Amino acid sequence: MLTIAVGSTNQTKILPVEEVFAHHFGEVKVVGVAVKSGVSEQPMTDDEMYQGALTRAKKALHAVKGASYGVGIEGGLHKHSYGWFEKSTIVIIDKKGDIGVGTSGGLVLPKKVMKHIHAGKTLEQAIDLLFGTHKIGRGIGMFGIFTKGIVTRAEGVKHGVAFAIARFLHKEIYS
Repeated sequence: MLTIAVGSTNQTKILPVEEVFAHHFGEVKVVGVAVKSGVSEQPMTDDEMYQGALTRAKKALHAVKGASYGVGIEGGLHKHSYGWFEKSTIVIIDKKGDIGVGTSGGLVLPKKVMKHIHAGKTLEQAIDLLFGTHKIGRGIGMFGIFTKGIVTRAEGVKHGVAFAIARFLHKEIYS
């Protein structure tokens, strides 16, 4: 059985990894482990999200005995000309060091949310304050709040995992 290590214990990250890998490889064992990202609690650039996801993927792969893949997922923000855009970056690494990268979809955050973030809150804290939720990132997430349940955090992560795994499904093209 294929073992996949995820650099998180959050089920909104573990379950989409399990779903995507099982789709391609059949029965899999997915193990979530708490690891540090090595980046700020609230990443504010695409590069910081990538670095955090890569670090989580590498640490998870090394932490889980017999794992074939490590997966790191790092949500964050990036400033564009049209506003602050939120998404998750997903990195998958195998034992040879090959890396696949994907992202969730995302959206531009309202100024009311960014006001709290610029004051030192994380995205989750800002959403919890504005919507009266508690640890929304372990549930439907900010995506779920803003889309009224059409796209949950887990669904967004699932898309990013599906894109990141493409590198391993088409090795001949990526080599």
